[in-house]
Amino acid sequence: MLVCKDKLGNFGPKSGANPLDIFRGKRVVCYEANEIPLRVFRWFAESYPRSTVAQLMRQSTVVETVTRDKGHLSPWTSWPTMHRGVIDEQHGIYDFGQDLRDVNAEYPPIWDLLSRGGVRVGMFGSLQSYPLPDNVSDYAFYVPDTFAAGPECFPQTLSAFQQFNLAMVDRSGRNVSGGLPLRDAAKFLAAAPGLGLRGATVVKLAQQVAAERLKPNRVVRRRTSQMQIAFDFFLKELKSGTPEAAFFFTNHVASSMHRYWPALFPNDYPEDKWGRNWRTEFSDEIAFAMRQLDSQLADLVAFVKSDPRYTLAVASSMGQAATDDDVVRSQLLFSDIGRFMTALEVPAGKWRSKRAMAPLYMVSVDEDAADMFETRLGMLRINGRPLEFSRRAEGVFRIEIGHANLVESEIRIDYGNSILTPAELGMSVTIIQDETGSYAYHIPEGSLLVFDPNGPAVPVSRQMDTREYAPALLRNFGLEIPAHMLR
Repeated sequence: MLVCKDKLGNFGPKSGANPLDIFRGKRVVCYEANEIPLRVFRWFAESYPRSTVAQLMRQSTVVETVTRDKGHLSPWTSWPTMHRGVIDEQHGIYDFGQDLRDVNAEYPPIWDLLSRGGVRVGMFGSLQSYPLPDNVSDYAFYVPDTFAAGPECFPQTLSAFQQFNLAMVDRSGRNVSGGLPLRDAAKFLAAAPGLGLRGATVVKLAQQVAAERLKPNRVVRRRTSQMQIAFDFFLKELKSGTPEAAFFFTNHVASSMHRYWPALFPNDYPEDKWGRNWRTEFSDEIAFAMRQLDSQLADLVAFVKSDPRYTLAVASSMGQAATDDDVVRSQLLFSDIGRFMTALEVPAGKWRSKRAMAPLYMVSVDEDAADMFETRLGMLRINGRPLEFSRRAEGVFRIEIGHANLVESEIRIDYGNSILTPAELGMSVTIIQDETGSYAYHIPEGSLLVFDPNGPAVPVSRQMDTREYAPALLRNFGLEIPAHMLR
């Protein structure tokens, strides 16, 4: 594949050749705002009319995206659909930790197609972007997602941040940890000044720590703190590495929407299960997360305005809407998954824990122990119901617990003919710090905003199938569209 540029350095066909040729043959900064539907962008623009989001909603090409995935809607599936141009039934990516070698060969992600086509790419955190590609030296920079199996990055200087980032993910599962992994933090802080950490971000982090002392529940905003640090490093690499296509992923708004949707949109629910105190306590959480997003979009708008070679795309592979979940005050979670594996007699060294999002857990078991482990998982009953699990390729097991609002002394776990306590299986009932469950959950409809400060918005009067996104980017850079993609 060859990249076609005109004498001004622009790429590909001009807009008008296709209703979704909305990138105008320019370099593209792709800000991947996970699971934000147009409703939330519109609410924020109306609530904050002088915000960058309000500006983008007025001046961008605004499209509602829709994923056509057939299975369970999840970001680790819907983003591969958007990045690879085929639905879940074809790409077969359903979990973190899968071996992606075969699917990467058959349905490569958009950043790989662009890079191998001669486009200089910058990658920062897009889902399913681990491991590093074999041609990583062709990239401007490459930081895999926060569920990566290791801290490897390009350039190597970014690995200190990724090590810290992964350690924080490990410490903050269902609840956010108030502590720090000190060894990783020390390495990270030693490298941070050269990585691009800005003084304004340091002030925000200090304000966060101070806020936690006054209101301990503010610890939940640490999910946003990690993203603030990451964005500083992305912005530095964007400006210094001058990629022609750059990708940055953030989950911080999605995380807040899952938990606090009833505090923002109480009328979406048939009854108020939470009470005024809960709604008051958490009424600003989604707005807070969106204000941080707005601040970052302001930086990116300033960047594309300063360099006419660029356009900005704000994309989501799906959205969220209200659900009718019960209030979650506690959950049964793993406190020591090693004890669980020992109780099921999986020998040490025959299994490895993989990163996932509690109450979902992933373990990889060696081939000679996988059948035995599957059989023993099938012997478990929690309060009379089978343990939820599935076996994936390469001996990867997906285990889901998270039973809500149980009293530990009343939990009965049957294991064949034996009765075990949660403690014997490395489980415990964990109090959920903000009493949140999935009060909003995934819907197929997402969003796409494309902002070009040097041209008018392109009207698009229909939904955009997320499978159209990757071929639109390829077409923008004058590259061949693979046969498996929509045209």
